[in-house]
Amino acid sequence: MRVRIERSGGFAGIEEAVGEYDTDDLPEQEAAKVYEALSAIDAATAEGASGEVGADLMTYRIIVGNGAGRVYTVSDDPSSKAADPLAVLLRPSA
Repeated sequence: MRVRIERSGGFAGIEEAVGEYDTDDLPEQEAAKVYEALSAIDAATAEGASGEVGADLMTYRIIVGNGAGRVYTVSDDPSSKAADPLAVLLRPSA
């Protein structure tokens, strides 16, 4: 499964790609962490946990799959339920 992560916002309002990988290329244990993180982000966004984004917070757009895949938008708010899963996605091989 392909995962692409884009970041925008912050003080300068910069937009950039910050990660792109395929779970098929990761070790099995790391791929499992990615699937768990995506499941947690799916649950958090389904209940509206991403909330309103503050002026200087980054916003992450997570695109899962090719083309018509699932897209999640989460803020960099450390109190968000999506914060820990987002950290996993930003460093899948750590």
